Amino acid sequence: MSDPKAVFAQALARLRERLPDLSDEALARRASAVVLPSGRRVAVNARRLGEWVGGQSVPRDFDGVLAVALATGGVPKLNDLRELWRAAHQDRRATPKSGRVVVGRPPSDAAALRDRAELADAIDAASRERDVRQVLLTGPGGVGKSQLATAAFHRARADVLVWVGARTRQSVLTGYARAWRALKSAAGTDDEAQADLFLAWLRSTNTSWLVVLDDVDDPAELAGLWPTGDAGRSLVTTQRRDASLLRPDSRVIGVGMFDPEEATAYLSARLAVDPRHDPDQLAVLADALGCFPLALSQAAAFLIDSGTDVPAYLDLLADRRHRVADLFPPTSPADEHHDTVAGSVRLAVERAESLAAGAVDLLGLVSVLAPDGIPEAVLLDGGRGLPALRALHRLNLVTHQDRRIEAHALVQRTARDLVGDLAPVAVTAADAIERAWSTADPDTAAALFRNAEVLRSVAGEHLWGGGMHPVLRRLGRHLAEIGRPAAARDVAADLLAHAADPRDVVTLRTQVAKAIGDLGDPATALAHFAEIRATAERDLGPTDEDALWARFHQATYRLETGLIETALAELTSLVESCDLPAAHPLVVAAEDDRALCLGLSGDLVGARDASDALVTVLREELGPRHKQTLRVMLGLGRWIGETGDARLAVATYQEAVDGLEAVAGRAHHDTFIARHNLAYWRAVAGDLPRAITEFDLAAADAERALGEGHPTTLTYRSNLVFWQGMAGDPGALDHLTALRAAVERVFGPDHPRALRIRQQRAHLLHRAGRRDEAVAELRAVLAEMSEVQGENHPRTREAADLLAGWETP
Repeated sequence: MSDPKAVFAQALARLRERLPDLSDEALARRASAVVLPSGRRVAVNARRLGEWVGGQSVPRDFDGVLAVALATGGVPKLNDLRELWRAAHQDRRATPKSGRVVVGRPPSDAAALRDRAELADAIDAASRERDVRQVLLTGPGGVGKSQLATAAFHRARADVLVWVGARTRQSVLTGYARAWRALKSAAGTDDEAQADLFLAWLRSTNTSWLVVLDDVDDPAELAGLWPTGDAGRSLVTTQRRDASLLRPDSRVIGVGMFDPEEATAYLSARLAVDPRHDPDQLAVLADALGCFPLALSQAAAFLIDSGTDVPAYLDLLADRRHRVADLFPPTSPADEHHDTVAGSVRLAVERAESLAAGAVDLLGLVSVLAPDGIPEAVLLDGGRGLPALRALHRLNLVTHQDRRIEAHALVQRTARDLVGDLAPVAVTAADAIERAWSTADPDTAAALFRNAEVLRSVAGEHLWGGGMHPVLRRLGRHLAEIGRPAAARDVAADLLAHAADPRDVVTLRTQVAKAIGDLGDPATALAHFAEIRATAERDLGPTDEDALWARFHQATYRLETGLIETALAELTSLVESCDLPAAHPLVVAAEDDRALCLGLSGDLVGARDASDALVTVLREELGPRHKQTLRVMLGLGRWIGETGDARLAVATYQEAVDGLEAVAGRAHHDTFIARHNLAYWRAVAGDLPRAITEFDLAAADAERALGEGHPTTLTYRSNLVFWQGMAGDPGALDHLTALRAAVERVFGPDHPRALRIRQQRAHLLHRAGRRDEAVAELRAVLAEMSEVQGENHPRTREAADLLAGWETP
């Protein structure tokens, strides 16, 4: 008498054979998406699908069978298939042995198990590749490698399936011996001998097999125990990524964190048993835990066990006084995982230290830096520390790739808990950032700023011993250089609240005052610098470099407020009195602004010659592609243009743009200025179409780097629209009017930039033939410019000259 279950399984197998290149995971997803004649869908599990086809179980209802049938193309005699299912389902006899040998006990499914379809498909695809004999799942502890391996184990069609816990050599020997006894119904207790027999059988058999080595801790311990043979494959899970694992016949599949949607879905499903939790808070919790599967599992268990709600738990996470071991206690274990977040990291750290001395100390440095990218130079001083760094990489505690190091935030926090005294670690990290910053390119400088900010947030209190650490001085300066004056002001003001050393106070007050000026309030900045200079000369001495910088900034803000002659005299006196080299940044800045004062006071030729002489000195002292040389060329280009040679001004600015893009980067503030000014002089030279293209490019670069509402972006966008209007664009006037509202919202109605856009609008009104409106607008603007900027300010004089030309008969 035929076996109904076997007959049904054969029918399903024939359906399955229609799609041989489709994995069980993919077919299960396709079947789950099928809309049945009843109008509903059913969930089909890939593991169960494999059991049905293999004759190991029978579906509880026919809808699952129908979904699979439809997903594989349908069946002409559906009723026949239904009768086969009914007979198999009603057969009360035990399911006969399929002839397969299954040895070992994989973990049970985690609560709220995630399918992770892309990873499952990658495992199945690798397992089908002819040249692949080993599939290696590698990733940090607690990311779900064993769960993925368990699902693959149950999907496998091999005749011999062996699951082996592989933390130690002995556990592998025991698992192999057990498999040999199951295969051959053998007796005996000599694990090593039976393991050898099992490995020899794998090498010689034609019977298909799959061996899973779960949680390999030390690849070296498994020397001589790796399963090989043409009839089968092995699947290995490990935190390691040593060279010994990366064989030509291996396929490495990295297993990382959940994506945000997976993490939120996991929490939603896991916490469905506890209706107290607000679903809207779950995405916040997932983000706070970095989508770390083990942490999500432990956190959910803790919430259920302790009765804590999500907002309260988020407060615990935000409080740095709480240790990771307290946030994820062993009393609330994760699903089917033998360790906690803290325990998993601690074991990996111990193994890394056994591979390379200094790994623990290096991870301590990593723990106080940016999780999303530490420049290699910060951790490797002249190449020292590379073995320790690679040991951390091999244990998946960090990822070292493309000269950058990344680490999960919870790994970092656990590592900080392992550090006895964070103070020396913080200072060492700050020293390393400072050392790397001194020679950094723009992209590296941005990464170093991010690292310094993270260091300040997690260990900033340790950076004030004996005064402010030098790296903290760089924060506001960096923000100012990339065109973020408001952020520069806020950072410097925050640091100033902690400063006590006189030099630190002067430095930070200087940064605050300069940011105020950059934000469009030169009068307030000037008042600040009068006080700062007096304080610096009293506390540090009149010839101290920081006092000289205060003196320089005071002069520049006299210039900004229209006191051009006074500023020129002070800058000349400063250059003559300070005993610094010609290429020193302070001397260069003072000479550059001296040239500006000459030009604004009417001596255009003197300004051009002074700028040209300064550029010549810098080319000889620093080189033609040095950032200071290129920055000073911005002034030279202006005065060349103002003296009547717009074409040479264009060539000068083009040289500056090309150089700054190469040495400072396209997103650097000086590069923005150079590109914008190149467009301006291109327009003056008469090439309006190309100038407008370049204005558009400068505005787009600023918007991409700084944001749509950033002051620099709005300035460049306004100038773009103005020159479009000058080129005859009829919509430019309305566009500029709309931009005026945005400019006034960001800058304030009395800011020079807001006054400038009103002047430009008046210009376009006049060009459109609306003379009376234009004159009335410019008169009002001129009155406000005189009050805000002073009558001698260049923009005020320009507006006055323009109005006079319009009013002249």
